[in-house]
Amino acid sequence: MRDVKRFPTTTGLSWLEMSSFKDHLFKGHEKIGKEYDYVIVGGGYGGYGCASRLAELQPEARIAVFEAIKIGNGDSGKNAGFIIDVPHNFGDQGNSTFEDNEMYYKLNTFIIGRMRKTIEDSGIKVDWDPCGKYLCCSETKSFKLIETESEELDQMKVHYEIYEGEELAKRIGTRYYKKALYTPGTLLVNPADVLRGLYTTLPENVDVFEECPVMRIEEGTRARVTLLNGKEINAKTVIVTGGPFIEEFGIVKRVFCPVLSYGAFTRQLNDKEMKYFEGVKPWGCTAGHPAGTTVRFTTDNRLYVRNGFSYATHLTTSHQRIRRAVPKLRRAFENRFPEIKHVNFEFIYGGMINMTMNFRPLMTQKHPSVYASASGEGAGVAKTCLMGHYIAEWINGIDSEELRFLRRIATPSHIPPEPLTTIGATARLMWEEFNAKSEI
Repeated sequence: MRDVKRFPTTTGLSWLEMSSFKDHLFKGHEKIGKEYDYVIVGGGYGGYGCASRLAELQPEARIAVFEAIKIGNGDSGKNAGFIIDVPHNFGDQGNSTFEDNEMYYKLNTFIIGRMRKTIEDSGIKVDWDPCGKYLCCSETKSFKLIETESEELDQMKVHYEIYEGEELAKRIGTRYYKKALYTPGTLLVNPADVLRGLYTTLPENVDVFEECPVMRIEEGTRARVTLLNGKEINAKTVIVTGGPFIEEFGIVKRVFCPVLSYGAFTRQLNDKEMKYFEGVKPWGCTAGHPAGTTVRFTTDNRLYVRNGFSYATHLTTSHQRIRRAVPKLRRAFENRFPEIKHVNFEFIYGGMINMTMNFRPLMTQKHPSVYASASGEGAGVAKTCLMGHYIAEWINGIDSEELRFLRRIATPSHIPPEPLTTIGATARLMWEEFNAKSEI
């Protein structure tokens, strides 16, 4: 395989700044071993899901996880913090059938339950709130999405509630939205806090190293992993879970089309400002259009908004581009919360949504010693974690209906070569934002 030329980078300040595990120290680089049974490249939710299951299946195996930057400071910690149980935006599931969506729901609830049990059994304190989510619409033309999703939920026999007008305003503290579909099974989390907390629960046979990029993977009877710091490691099996960075190793070509989105957090609201949210519990909503603004009212009394899309040609963004996203974020915030429009943003970031063209996940074996997995759509925390979980089972020869399903749907389509992809993606994103109107 080729040497990696592009590595994950830090792009603004996000959920990690508010994590109680921000300063937790994982293993020092001087403790990196020369031999491991399993090496996992990527310290996100996929890496965690894989390491957790491997350690469970093979408690005597030596396992190492390598993350290029600080765990929780990449895309796994730079998202809106929804862990969604129901298939998100049913039309964006890669032409999924109703039966596929039922299996997605089963798998999502399984992996959420597994994470919940780990948190409860270990006693770690993380920002994990089982308060559900809203799909909020500010335009009547967006009501069609609520109708479509409620019909799917009826078929799946999944509970939901519809709120409108004053009743909705009392629940979320803003009159900006006209109608919402509420599903109670979604978790609202600080994704960096939960991720770092989960990594601390891994058993002693798992070594976790952060700020330790992998530069090269050489195939063989035992794979050789070369780190950017020059250290070399031999491993029986290597699993790469780094989203679009999987392509940097040459494992797959032209299947990821990552999209950058931008988020902002206000400072914590003071007592006077909190009066506008009297009786309002923490909540989060996705928009009535895919290019609309995602909003959260967090457990530590902040407001969060995310919007603005650009194609991640170079798998990163710049601080200048993040600053250019601020006016659109401010408009979204001030339009929804005019009474407190004076409140400043404390943290701003840009993060990638690691999609494939047809929203299908990736689960592949490049060589007898090298595997890779990734989610392929926007609601990726649960799916990324379960892909890591089940690739560990695949490696260990465990067969199941769930694994066969994931391997069947893991068919990401190929994208055109550059510059066609960037030109096409940029035009499509501009068109989607134009059509989103006031949902932004």
